[in-house]
Amino acid sequence: MKNYTFFLVFVAMVFDHLEIFEVDGRQSISIEEDLEFERQLKILNKPPLKTIHSSWGDIYDCIDFYEQPAFDHPLLKHHKFQMKPNLEMKGGRSESGTSIFRTQVESCPQGTVPIRRTRKEDLIRAKYSSLSIEPMSGAKNEYFAGIVYQHDGEAFHGATANISVWKPNVNLDEYSMAEISLRSGWDRQYNRIHVGWMVNPLFYENDTNVRQFIYWTVDNGNHTGCYNTLCPGFVQVDPRFTPDTPFDPISVYGGAVVEMQSHVYFDSSEKRWWYVIQGIKVGYWPAEVLPRLSDVGVERIYWGGHSKGNEDGRVPEMGSGQFPNEKFNQAAYFTQMQYNDASGTLLDLNYKRTIDVIGCKEQYDMDYYGFLEDGGRRHSLQYGGPGGKC
Repeated sequence: MKNYTFFLVFVAMVFDHLEIFEVDGRQSISIEEDLEFERQLKILNKPPLKTIHSSWGDIYDCIDFYEQPAFDHPLLKHHKFQMKPNLEMKGGRSESGTSIFRTQVESCPQGTVPIRRTRKEDLIRAKYSSLSIEPMSGAKNEYFAGIVYQHDGEAFHGATANISVWKPNVNLDEYSMAEISLRSGWDRQYNRIHVGWMVNPLFYENDTNVRQFIYWTVDNGNHTGCYNTLCPGFVQVDPRFTPDTPFDPISVYGGAVVEMQSHVYFDSSEKRWWYVIQGIKVGYWPAEVLPRLSDVGVERIYWGGHSKGNEDGRVPEMGSGQFPNEKFNQAAYFTQMQYNDASGTLLDLNYKRTIDVIGCKEQYDMDYYGFLEDGGRRHSLQYGGPGGKC
């Protein structure tokens, strides 16, 4: 993999004789970097067959399936595409009885997929927004509240959960999210997939909408990977759903709870990692893009919250802003937490192999309940907190 240059590799170049100028009022970039961003925009913004102006202000272009940015990845030039997985999931999921989110763009014509139109400012912010932190790393200003699940010799091949959707209060220099992450390897061979929702004004230019997201990298975010469709690699197949759309509605404290059913699993017959939300197969990452995950499998899974505070030591709300309290219409949760084995079967967790992760205990907490019969929740946890000084 190291012999290839990925499209979203941003190398910090400092040349004394080059002009440095400010973009978006915050970040300074060189002329060379600016030219690289322009090149990226030409790759990402393909000629659309239809353009959709969303009610939330984003523009989505309906791009011919075969022309989507994913196929500009150097390892996917001759990729044999797939519209649905060959491997069907085994094992049960039950309905939890909560409200289901609605987030999709106006449907694109058959044979096209919706791609959010990218601006130069998006690429500049993405350069400083990689998810490169391990839940137990103790990195400055990064905090987690959830569980890590580690294999005991046999790797995992997927993970799923129902995730309640909330809108935590977040300052413009912070973010807060709920995620499932699948991880394999270490250092330069650290493959990761993240899916979930986030409030991230750092990434979305002061936008505090709650948005679904995906993220991937093959080297722990050092030189590869990106959020959503900001680099080639993730192949979209559905004409309605695309990563990064906002949620409407969201959960109401003490009232109706909105949740997203998220599932990432490996189709071993074709070697693709599928992203499924609410039963909709949104798209996949080919094995060429995530080689270690595809060859070795998942070594660690994380379910839980994740936040980034500011330099003054303040952290934002996480989840609903409430500590766990066993009330599922008040505190944020993950329910029906399961993993896939090599055959694709969905299996329940073994609580003896779970590791609790709680950062900034003054402001956040987590409670893993194990298997709950009530409401079909199965393996469940609650997480979150009000934020404040750590």
